[in-house]
Amino acid sequence: MTQRGEATGTAEASPREVAVGAPMGHRARMSTAARTSEAPGATTAGRTPAGGATWTVAHLPVLVPTLLTAALTAWRYDAKPLWRDEIYTLTTAGRPLGEMAGLLVDRDAGLSVYYLLVHGWLLVSHDTAWLRLPSALAAVAAVALAAALGRRVGGDAVALLAGTTVALSQALVTHAQEARPYPLVLATVTVVALLALRQAEDPRRGRGAVLGGAGVLAVGLHPLVALPAVAAVLGALWLRPGRARRRDVTVIALPAAVLGASLVLVGSLQAAADPPARMPLWKLSTFWRLVADVPAPGVVLGLLAVAGALRLARRRETLVLVAWAVLPVAAVSVLGLLGGYFNYRYATAAVPALAVLAAAGAVAVTGAALARAGWGQRGRARAIAVAALALVLVAALGPGAIADRRAAYYFDDGPGAAAQLADQALPGDAVVFVGSVSRPLVERHLPAGELGPGRLEDALLDAGDDHADTRGGDDVPAAQRRRALAGHPRVWVVGTMAVATDDLYRPSPTARAAAAGRAMVSRTDHGHVRVELWAAPGR
Repeated sequence: MTQRGEATGTAEASPREVAVGAPMGHRARMSTAARTSEAPGATTAGRTPAGGATWTVAHLPVLVPTLLTAALTAWRYDAKPLWRDEIYTLTTAGRPLGEMAGLLVDRDAGLSVYYLLVHGWLLVSHDTAWLRLPSALAAVAAVALAAALGRRVGGDAVALLAGTTVALSQALVTHAQEARPYPLVLATVTVVALLALRQAEDPRRGRGAVLGGAGVLAVGLHPLVALPAVAAVLGALWLRPGRARRRDVTVIALPAAVLGASLVLVGSLQAAADPPARMPLWKLSTFWRLVADVPAPGVVLGLLAVAGALRLARRRETLVLVAWAVLPVAAVSVLGLLGGYFNYRYATAAVPALAVLAAAGAVAVTGAALARAGWGQRGRARAIAVAALALVLVAALGPGAIADRRAAYYFDDGPGAAAQLADQALPGDAVVFVGSVSRPLVERHLPAGELGPGRLEDALLDAGDDHADTRGGDDVPAAQRRRALAGHPRVWVVGTMAVATDDLYRPSPTARAAAAGRAMVSRTDHGHVRVELWAAPGR
């Protein structure tokens, strides 16, 4: 894609100007063709330069982080059991369409597009590895796209560092191996950004249609995550349309805006029936966890992103990247302050923009240091500096990624809870499940025949069909639960803890029914799955 000086009011730069330490402001613009054919180590497809580099070598800045992501995603790919959100994906999208629609009328309607796509995917298999595959593939694509965006903005060095940052970011590492929409959103939002920048240079009706469709898909996958990012990118394009017309940009953005606003409105109305607990103000400072499992790398990358934004000032890419990095964080913060569902990972879509800006900042800072040392024009010194920066990234973010992969579970230890029940439950005990996913989360790991009369009775399971939220049957109505448990001196309560309040949903009618006339004998937490035993006096 060619950067046109007449479209941006800037002149093309020489290859030297985009090297480490070279100016990266509004005069440091060059075409992709010039960058790939003239920059050190680069080549065009199908042609080997004098240095003997192949096409593959020329694209190593994109290939290296992409292959790193593929390897890290494949390692222990299905070693962790499904956690509560994945179980919800499975038990929602795995229903017949009519039942799924009926469930979405009551809850989680905002993710209807995602569940519809997964429903088609699950027609092949419900296996854990298959369920997670869309996210795994999207994670690899997201890193390749982020590296390509970095290459467009600042050349090979920025491509390598941006791609590596996204590949090792906590947000991508965690979600690449789970059946949730975050990696898909990352990939589609990055596609929106690349297409928007290209549309500003060379507006075409077909590309505009694809851009609008990508925005709709991103927002449909997860409106809370994608809508601020898509709005930021297309809003920046509207403010600086280049050769495109603002009227056309408005038409492109309108479908995504309408869909996103509709999904957010419906989801908000559903949430009003069961409002979340207000999050403490200090949790608004947890966005560094998108990048790393400890604050320092996230803070450093944030500072480098500011440096990158200043270095790339006055360029259209900078407006897009800054808006894209800031608006998701701002939107989630406002949501939390208003008492909505605050979770720092709802800002995941900002990670590619943050990574590209931080990479540009790191390249600029390093280049300035090399220039002061008198090495600014030495190609080998620049290459060594970039490689060193990449190694620093790996050293800073790699341990967290490895620890995530080695963990036995993420958040919910369903197998541990099932093992406790199988080992400690006595014949005639009852078990009740708190939370809409607790039963399938734990039951899938119990030995065959463990649940049933005479062994461990699922006392509130009223029917054997699949219509209820529990995906195991219709629970006894709340007013009748104490009576249903009356014949069981010992009752096991199994539930997924509410993160905000650290209890079994403050507490639920099921937990209150189990506690009536009984005392707690034991409480064990398996990750965020809690197993309690309540027994009548003398039992």
